[in-house]
Amino acid sequence: MDIELIEQKQLVERYLFGRLTPPEARFFEKLLRESPELADRLRLPEALKRTMQLLDDTGTEWRQIEPRFWHRPWVPAALAACVLLALALALTGWVAKRNLETRYQELQQEAGKGLLTAPTRSAIMRLRLGRPAETAPVYTLGGRGSPTFAELRVDVGFAPSMPFRVTIRRDDGTYWARLDNQLRDSNGDLRLAVNSAAFAAGTYDLAVESVNLRGEGTPTGRLQLRIDPG
Repeated sequence: MDIELIEQKQLVERYLFGRLTPPEARFFEKLLRESPELADRLRLPEALKRTMQLLDDTGTEWRQIEPRFWHRPWVPAALAACVLLALALALTGWVAKRNLETRYQELQQEAGKGLLTAPTRSAIMRLRLGRPAETAPVYTLGGRGSPTFAELRVDVGFAPSMPFRVTIRRDDGTYWARLDNQLRDSNGDLRLAVNSAAFAAGTYDLAVESVNLRGEGTPTGRLQLRIDPG
């Protein structure tokens, strides 16, 4: 190959800019090695000739092309792992969203029905009050899991015949209800009908007062109602 053909094909420029294919580059390098005077005629930089000589001395082929990034063997495996991870995250997010939507719909339905649960049984309970100097007796009204519609018959036959005021509060002091102007029946009982589902689990204090015409109350007695969680 003469110098005119090399210049016509612009082999030097293409070689220096890395535009030759690997076989073409190896052929050009071999040509320069076999004809050192050709490099002078082509006016290649002295640095290039020194580099080629150094690589010849070490037995290294010059301009050995490294495989491109996406041609490396671990790249497809890494890309596949990333795709699988993205799919797993998307699926997890979709499942979580569906669960939230389902729970939201369930809560809406529960809100539409109200907070009270329909009683599973009914009962009549005769309750005795502890007098002001006595310890208040404790009665179990029912559990949250099996609500009871209970008719409470509180014995106040020992108290003067006048209107009564009933106050119910939790053992932490939170008021639950106050019932004014309650009258006892011919048996001397105050009748109170309650659904135990209306109570949170815990202990409630039920206090009864006798109320005079001026609205002043005198303690008559008290008892405790216990609501189990189950």
